[in-house]
Amino acid sequence: MNLLDKAKSLVPVLSYDMHKGDCGRLGFFGGCEEYTGAPYFAAISALKLGADLSHIYCEKDAAPIIKSYSPDLIVHPYLRSLENTSGLPENHIDFIHQKIIGTTSKQHAFSIGSGLGRDPNIHKSIALMISHAKNANVPIVLDADSIYIVAQNPQLVSGHKLAILTPNVNEFKTLATALGIDSKPIVENVEKVAKELNGVTIVLKGKQDIITNGISTIYCNQTGGLKRCGGQGDVLSGAIATFLGWGICKSQKRWISEQEISSEELPLLAAYSGCKVTRTASHLTFEKYGLSMQTSNLLEFLGEALTLSFNKPCKL
Repeated sequence: MNLLDKAKSLVPVLSYDMHKGDCGRLGFFGGCEEYTGAPYFAAISALKLGADLSHIYCEKDAAPIIKSYSPDLIVHPYLRSLENTSGLPENHIDFIHQKIIGTTSKQHAFSIGSGLGRDPNIHKSIALMISHAKNANVPIVLDADSIYIVAQNPQLVSGHKLAILTPNVNEFKTLATALGIDSKPIVENVEKVAKELNGVTIVLKGKQDIITNGISTIYCNQTGGLKRCGGQGDVLSGAIATFLGWGICKSQKRWISEQEISSEELPLLAAYSGCKVTRTASHLTFEKYGLSMQTSNLLEFLGEALTLSFNKPCKL
């Protein structure tokens, strides 16, 4: 079976026997005073593709704004910047962490980093969540400032075979330099970074997306849009998290599927699928909007992009 057929098998086939959550419950970590759009784009993209539930864990002051974007999102104002810790116990980082993981036990995958910012207090909470995902073997997508956190402490994610990092060129340079690897964005160096992190999957975003776990390497050359507006990387994070979550749901027999996907295959397939769908949606959006294209426009094309990418009926 070829790559596309295997990826296609991750897409749910709906039936009347299914329940809320069977198509994925996802957790998105990000959103601060400056950046409220990024976590929205990541989380709403998951819903637009077909996930059932998207939870956002953001800084307290960002929550009301993100809530106002959509009633379809579940927004938890649990992360706290340094200036927002008054009234919390002295061990507030552990207090916040326990509060968060008390709500994540049924979630199938996490996406961390969209609109996260650089507040050191928030980064402490996020480091604990990355470690928790590794220890609990929860699939995780790491993007933007969460890659900076990993660069500071690679052991947080090293060896987590269900982790996917999605750096752009500059984020890759930061990560590679921290690992003592040549930061030139070529496939050999991307493979070295994945190997150094003991099997983590890397998606280097660019003209073509390079996807590797250090052993197997694939490429996504799907035509995308020419407009490089901000936020498309957040859509990609949401898309990859969706496919990761579907992989877990599939393994739990949430829907009828004859094709088996191993845990070793899942990160590569989820990354490829997310890249393919996001690029297709970007192309469709650019064809309609041209230079005026914004990421908010891209959201309307995600469902069509999923259908075009996999040509698969969504129901029995």
